[in-house]
Amino acid sequence: MYSIKRALALQNEVQHPSLKVKDYSKEEEHELWLKAGDLGKQLRDKMALEVKPNASVLDLCNIADSFIRENEAKPAFPINIGINDVAAHYTGTPEDDLKIPKKGVVKIDVGVSLEGYISDTATSVDLDGSYSKLLEVNQKALDEAIQFMRPGADTGSIGGIIEKIVTDEGFYPIRELRGHSVERFAVHAGKTVPNVRVEKGDKVELGEVFAIEPFVSTHPGGLGQDYSKVNIFRVAPFKVPLRTKPAKKIQKLAIHEFQGLPFAERWLIEKGVTRPELKMGMMELRKVAGIQEYHVLRATDSKAVISQFEHTMIIEESGAKVTTI
Repeated sequence: MYSIKRALALQNEVQHPSLKVKDYSKEEEHELWLKAGDLGKQLRDKMALEVKPNASVLDLCNIADSFIRENEAKPAFPINIGINDVAAHYTGTPEDDLKIPKKGVVKIDVGVSLEGYISDTATSVDLDGSYSKLLEVNQKALDEAIQFMRPGADTGSIGGIIEKIVTDEGFYPIRELRGHSVERFAVHAGKTVPNVRVEKGDKVELGEVFAIEPFVSTHPGGLGQDYSKVNIFRVAPFKVPLRTKPAKKIQKLAIHEFQGLPFAERWLIEKGVTRPELKMGMMELRKVAGIQEYHVLRATDSKAVISQFEHTMIIEESGAKVTTI
């Protein structure tokens, strides 16, 4: 059984060594970061409008997947749809029957990849107007944190800015979750931006890309893992010898079709993996540590309602250039 710290550490990602990629100039890279950001913004805003009581979570996931395909991009990860006490890592399964409730907060977290250049952005939807203050404070914390993202900044101090804004209004920052640096083909690239003050964080450097994502809760207590639910996976970033054809088939798709980025089982079904192959292949991949799992993260207090807002940004001399705004 993984601890929360161990589970989150597994998210640090690198480009898979078997993935063949095209090289780009600095100018081309910049344009791809910006274009990915614009697509991420469009998708985030579109999905926020689609979130309504009784909507099917699986249908919402399929809408997001279709938008990305139609725009000749790839998902940087499966859309996360977190309802109320669920903070992260919930995406629709092939037979998902979950519906959006009438009341509460739904978090929509989307990622878009263009040739491995990524945007990661999120918003929260207040289903009946009961949580307007929570969302207002969360958005303010993100906006203020962005103002301090510049070369030389210490992310531990930026976490303190987020924490003060949130706690001054009587809410609780989720300390277990953090913003993160982003690199090509790596959503979580190593550096972090905490949601609380830490004594020494990471140094922000010119040209880096970050995603900041304050999570705010109505209740104290933090997060735990729902060990019964794991809907998102990523192929191990190293070569793993496999025995069965189903496992090899899934590994090949995960590397070359999903580009070594996090994926959902529904994508495997769409790509022709049968349900028996899915069961057998995933069983072997788990056994040999050929995949990493992203367990659903939820509040330890089931009465908690959690919100999230997130933007991706490029660090320039004058500060943060937000790509998803």
